[in-house]
Amino acid sequence: MKILLLRIFLPIAIGILSILNSSAQTVLTNAHAHNDYWHARPLFQSLENGFMSVEADCHLIDGHMLVAHEKAFTKKCRTLQKLYLEPLMQRAKENDLKSVYKNGPPEFVLYIDIKADCENFIPFLDSILKNYDAILTKFVDGQKTIGAVRVLVDPCGNNNYVLSSNPRYLSLSGNMGDADKKLDNNIMPRISFSYNSLLQWKGKGEMPEAEKEKLKTFMQKAHANDYSVRIWAASNKKKVWKELVAAGVDWINADRLKKFRKFIADKN
Repeated sequence: MKILLLRIFLPIAIGILSILNSSAQTVLTNAHAHNDYWHARPLFQSLENGFMSVEADCHLIDGHMLVAHEKAFTKKCRTLQKLYLEPLMQRAKENDLKSVYKNGPPEFVLYIDIKADCENFIPFLDSILKNYDAILTKFVDGQKTIGAVRVLVDPCGNNNYVLSSNPRYLSLSGNMGDADKKLDNNIMPRISFSYNSLLQWKGKGEMPEAEKEKLKTFMQKAHANDYSVRIWAASNKKKVWKELVAAGVDWINADRLKKFRKFIADKN
């Protein structure tokens, strides 16, 4: 009887596990987890949903890079290394240092929003990243080596240190006004800005043609200068996501991870 049950249920169990594993490895190359650290399991929930970019707000306090939106909510146990760098290192090692996903693309983006003390934060972060050299995209004498993870930081006032570092582990995430600067993509691959700074439509009814044209024009300019675009504070409405995707916005800023994953699955 036990053998019979095993023969019946083992293939079913294997099939279910196969489906779950396959689902977990479906990568959403346009998905950015906004304020990722707010989730119950930072990073891991984003990885389970196939996101290729996460955001961690950081404060440098007493020699520790602590992850939190505001300084008052920092905890010594919630360091950038513990929540992000160490797990990403482990994931990359499991995939021959090529990706944080099995058979996935390289350059998972860890975007670090520096909340204070940029002058000291950047050199401190740079010194820490040397310990993760094996998994990071880096630039040595101007030559790029692609890694499983790429680290972006805000241009928060210490750009000279970033640009003069050799090897350079950090790249810049620009803002809306940087779309015309034409900095090399290797220095500033992405620009990010608030939805409300460009558009007014909130997802009710249809998006006005004037708004579509404004978004289209900006995207053409950014792409012409070889920048990808992330628009934050765009809400988590499917109608808004749909228009952003249609306009070619490269990174959809999402707080609702499963909802966005389902939106992409349904769209496809």
